[in-house]
Amino acid sequence: MVRFMTKIWHPNISSVTGAICLDILKDQWAAAMTLRTVLLSLQALLSAAEPDDPQDAVVAKQYRENLEMFQITARHWTNVYAGGPHVNSDCDDKIRRLVDMGIEEHQARAALSSYNWDLERATEQLFS
Repeated sequence: MVRFMTKIWHPNISSVTGAICLDILKDQWAAAMTLRTVLLSLQALLSAAEPDDPQDAVVAKQYRENLEMFQITARHWTNVYAGGPHVNSDCDDKIRRLVDMGIEEHQARAALSSYNWDLERATEQLFS
């Protein structure tokens, strides 16, 4: 089984488990596949998301309906979980506010990401 160990915000990768929605890793798997083939397929998937065949419906919805917010969220997750260069202080402030209310940091990040960084909606979801 191939999956991401590092958390990633992508329509075809589960933001919870790291499971990947890629045909060659499921239905079209062949014993002749090489590691190179798998990695090239993953690289292609990361470069060109398939939101109409998602592994993560919430991420896919954001990708289809608000691409700019998807890109902000993906950059934020890259910074936090993979040491990427982008830092968004607005995202950090909202996470900090939820953490101050007793919410675990990743749970706060996931809720805010799912609700397009709308603090009020994320708070409602977390406390309902």
